Amino acid sequence: MTQHPECYVALFTADPVKVETYTDTYEMDITVEVSGQGYQRQPVKFEFTQTGDGFMARNLDSILFPEALTDWGVVTHMSVLFEEDRGFCTPLTQGLEIIAGDTIEIRPGELALLIPQHTCKHCQQKASQANQE
Repeated sequence: MTQHPECYVALFTADPVKVETYTDTYEMDITVEVSGQGYQRQPVKFEFTQTGDGFMARNLDSILFPEALTDWGVVTHMSVLFEEDRGFCTPLTQGLEIIAGDTIEIRPGELALLIPQHTCKHCQQKASQANQE
């Protein structure tokens, strides 16, 4: 099953997490989001696979960030935002220095999120439908 709400991948040059919770999404500090010329958040659509306690969400299509027109700095974190400043975030295993002329591509299936059932709107919809049957 796919999800089509407005979800965007964003890149950060420092840890953007302002408020951590384990039952909800994170509040992000967007002042550390990449701001170099050419940068813009990229939309993403997910395919969900049910797991024992939630869903694994993987990107359906390639996510291609536009060419950096100026240096963007060292990208250290990536997030999937569901609102302007809320979503899920992860540090990169290694910082990625983006200089003018670089592009970033995330191939289909490379972006994966394990979403616990108690925080997943898709899970809540399935549970609600099952209760109505």
